[in-house]
Amino acid sequence: MRKPEKCDFIYCGYKEPRSTDEIDFEILGLTNLIKKVEERITALNQSSFLAKKAIENNVDNIDEYFEEYND
Repeated sequence: MRKPEKCDFIYCGYKEPRSTDEIDFEILGLTNLIKKVEERITALNQSSFLAKKAIENNVDNIDEYFEEYND
């Protein structure tokens, strides 16, 4: 297994909000960031599912797995 890389997610917000508007804006930025992270997790889960199915069905690549169901 390779050494993990540092992965950063960038969002627009304040490190130290000083007003209610800045706090609200920070919350919106963090909420948006959470959605981005959830999207990434979902994509990884989908890829993992396909990889497991390919292994279970002993196919060399994902295209072969899909061809099996197109007949």
